[in-house]
Amino acid sequence: MIKFAYFETGSNDALMVPVANYLGTEPLNDTTLTMHFDKVDNALDTSTVVMNFTQGQTTEAIESLHSALTANPKDGFIVVGDDNLTGFTNLEHITSVGAITL
Repeated sequence: MIKFAYFETGSNDALMVPVANYLGTEPLNDTTLTMHFDKVDNALDTSTVVMNFTQGQTTEAIESLHSALTANPKDGFIVVGDDNLTGFTNLEHITSVGAITL
């Protein structure tokens, strides 16, 4: 089964991408990181998702994200972050989806 990761910001920007397109995570500072994904349309650049997390918990936040991406949900749909839902994620230390760049 193909697994998909879903992200949505508070301003309703959204991205659903195959988990297989995940390239890696880049910490930006002690509260923000960027997740990189191959573009679905096979363009040469990447789609990115900025995630915000509890200050000073970089390693723990990345571990939470990686655990979510390696999960095996019954329907293959992983909501990594949805800022429009109360309690948008069960991921420890992740506080919000900062921005999505397609």
